[in-house]
Amino acid sequence: MADGYDEADEAIMDAALERILQVGIRRASLEDIARRAGINRITIHRRFAGKDNLVEAVLERETQRMQVEVTAIAAAAPGVDAQIEETVLYVLLQTRIHRLVAELLRVAPEEALGFYTVQGGRLVALGIDYIVGMLTHAQSAGLIAGYDPRPVAELVARLAHSLMLTPDGGSVEFTDPDAARTFVRTTIVPLMKRGITTDDEELAHDDDDTHSRPASRPAS
Repeated sequence: MADGYDEADEAIMDAALERILQVGIRRASLEDIARRAGINRITIHRRFAGKDNLVEAVLERETQRMQVEVTAIAAAAPGVDAQIEETVLYVLLQTRIHRLVAELLRVAPEEALGFYTVQGGRLVALGIDYIVGMLTHAQSAGLIAGYDPRPVAELVARLAHSLMLTPDGGSVEFTDPDAARTFVRTTIVPLMKRGITTDDEELAHDDDDTHSRPASRPAS
């Protein structure tokens, strides 16, 4: 059960989600949702203060459920590289095929596009905060470098949000599992391990590597 919600709230959100998947957000009336939940409309207003707040609660709950699954995947993967790779691949996949995305795009495509673009900021913010938390935890455990995690988290969250609506059109075919995995392995994994480095930081890193290498022997 999500934090701050009781069983009655969960039942209302379940009913709202199923109705949204059937007819879209605009056509999912509070009367229909209340009937499906076995309550009256006044109860929904009292608990969620209107339809907009109810829809936002449903979206946040689905996002939180995905985050729980991501945490479980990270815990099961062997090593930090695999943890990053598997969790990012899962997020990129779910943002395209999750039923709340796929069904809403099917039953009400114009409404879905407007909703996820104009009102998608809250979902992006939730994703950023979650990724920041994951990166901060990894940093405290000494698994990745100690950089500012928020810019990296924002890049990854916005990538996932963009792929939700436009999975095609670039040089990487994200609907191809092998192509997506290669992209994540060669770009996102290093990014999350090291952060965004400046030219000076790269030069310093290269100098450290040079000084740490044993001197080469002269050719005989």
